[in-house]
Amino acid sequence: MKKKFYGMLTSIVLAATIMTGCGGKKEDTTAKQDGIEAEDEENYDTGDASMDNPRNQDGIGENELLVVSFGTSFNDNRVQTIGAIEDDIETAFGDTYSVRRGFTSQIIIDHVKSRDGEVMDNVTEALDRAVANNVKNLVVQPTHLMNGYEYNDLVTELNQYVNSFDTIRIGEPLLTSDEDFELVIDAITKDTAAYDDGRTAICFMGHGTGADSNAVYPKLQQMLTDKGYTNYFIGTVEASPTLEDVMAAVEAGGYERVVLQPLMIVAGDHANNDMSGDDEESWKTAFEAKGFEVNCVIKGLGEIEAIRALLVEHAGAAMNAEPLAKTTATASDASLETESVVTEDMVPISGDKIKDGTYDIEVASSSSMFNIEACELIVENGSMKAVMHMGGTGYLYVYMGTGEEAENAADTEYIGFEEQPDGTHTFTVPVEALDSEIECSAFSKKKEKWYDRQLCFKSANIPADAFTDGE
Repeated sequence: MKKKFYGMLTSIVLAATIMTGCGGKKEDTTAKQDGIEAEDEENYDTGDASMDNPRNQDGIGENELLVVSFGTSFNDNRVQTIGAIEDDIETAFGDTYSVRRGFTSQIIIDHVKSRDGEVMDNVTEALDRAVANNVKNLVVQPTHLMNGYEYNDLVTELNQYVNSFDTIRIGEPLLTSDEDFELVIDAITKDTAAYDDGRTAICFMGHGTGADSNAVYPKLQQMLTDKGYTNYFIGTVEASPTLEDVMAAVEAGGYERVVLQPLMIVAGDHANNDMSGDDEESWKTAFEAKGFEVNCVIKGLGEIEAIRALLVEHAGAAMNAEPLAKTTATASDASLETESVVTEDMVPISGDKIKDGTYDIEVASSSSMFNIEACELIVENGSMKAVMHMGGTGYLYVYMGTGEEAENAADTEYIGFEEQPDGTHTFTVPVEALDSEIECSAFSKKKEKWYDRQLCFKSANIPADAFTDGE
């Protein structure tokens, strides 16, 4: 089985020094996630892992409440944030549901296991554990800040398991409804009230995402301003509003001091380095260079009781929500196929029948798990290739052939993904013919195996004048 890309990710090692207040040195290649802290390996003490409960026990019972988080390798903060959320959910629903944990970051899982010996389940392992324990009713509550790439990938994976349980229900991310925004604003302003003296700008640093869900940040900013919290500012590390946007607003307000605090569930690498580190690119350093007195508060949202209470509320609401719809086949197998991708009236069209150019086309996939949201067909000198824009980030490679053939193929024959500026993935593949069934296998990041797919690149959207004479 080919795992070279996956293994490369888990072998990344970064060196850094961390301090408890404003300070520390950063050398970070942080993964892009939806407002969830993402860290690679660190070579410093982050606390005692034995104080954390990985919640990967068997003996679950018929009802399980799985709390899904991106994760953090900062042991102390994992207990104070993710662990505290899990504890509050167990306090609320532990009489009826067994509370378990699933992390979406395999890098963090592997690092904590290697460094501290603590074993945590990824989402697939947690779901498989639930199946093995004969769980009937599964409720999944994410700790994600928003409905972005990570949340969508979670929903996609849960849909693979819908027939493995009587019911699967999923709770909403932290910032979903307008009421959620109101409650979060109330929580963060009360938590920082001691700094609100009229001369201090209180700045929250979110992660940011290329997904449409990044709109939660400007929305939160606007609602804070509308409520009269004109000295509160929201920025992001990876998207907008940027640090420069926040600094410009703070300078325009004439403030003397700045308080920095993460707008993330955990206070991990971003909080300790990108926000409060001594690196010249950190938020702390940037504000100090402008002459501000800076106070860094290394505190994840998960440490705020009202934030945890909102996630508990979302979990409770999920218990009464509509369950995910079942399929007509065994949904735990990601290789499931729908009906044939071709129809009887289709006639294969080769590249020499189409003029050179780039065309937007549709692609039929035999599996809903291999979701292609958009595709450009590129024709040049009778040859065709397609750039497939994927609806998720769950596959590392594709191979133009069956999964069995992929297992025996050379690594150089695998087609890796290209990450776009907005965080989405594309695969560029050769196309033998349009309107015909083409074998394509995909390597799952989480299950580490190849799955057979059939694709049909359709000609229907190509303009009539793009075909050569005789077509």
